[in-house]
Amino acid sequence: MPNRILWIDVFRGISILAMIIFHFAFDLMFFGFTKPNLIYQPDWQLFQRTIASSFLFLAGLSLFITHQAQINWKSFFRRYGATTAFAILISILTYFLFEAEMIRFGILHVISASGLIGLFLLRLNSLSLVLLAFSIFLINLLISKPLEDHNIWHWIIYTPKTPSSLDYRPIIPWIVPFILGMASFQLFKRWGLLEYKYNISFRELSLLSWLGRNSLIIYLVHQPILFAGFLLF
Repeated sequence: MPNRILWIDVFRGISILAMIIFHFAFDLMFFGFTKPNLIYQPDWQLFQRTIASSFLFLAGLSLFITHQAQINWKSFFRRYGATTAFAILISILTYFLFEAEMIRFGILHVISASGLIGLFLLRLNSLSLVLLAFSIFLINLLISKPLEDHNIWHWIIYTPKTPSSLDYRPIIPWIVPFILGMASFQLFKRWGLLEYKYNISFRELSLLSWLGRNSLIIYLVHQPILFAGFLLF
């Protein structure tokens, strides 16, 4: 398959598989098969944040790979237009399903916003990108949260607007792994890891790469399938 980098698809496949596991645990909790606060335990929360960070890191790296020489607007609007449209769709669906706990600004929302912001960062070198990511992370640590009386800014930084949202990823701090993904481009290029190779003989990795290539559609359909399965059960 041309114009694909195998290990990126494989790691994205691992991330989507981990997300399915997390959502399966959520469904077990939601339907009363486990203790009510299962996924809110520290280990499950760390697992969830690691998954989200990996998606954002790979998204940032992919953005830099695709657009670092010259912005490919057709590719950008096709990829991020779809992500934005599905982010809006998820907000609408979760509003009807979960009402107050709807997803107002989740992982797809922050990927879409980070992609747009990332276009303005393409000319920065790796050191500048790392320093920017560190600065944003530091700002997130220093600012007292939630920011009271600033609910209009809930998509930028944590506010009381979405304290119980099923998936809440404001730009600060969640753009940090995206920027670090962009910053990693030069390092991976120096190591020769950005060649377009697809020769592989291990079926497991082939499956993972397939999951990675189709991560968006799998992200969208896996939870409805799991929900339907639990309801039938």
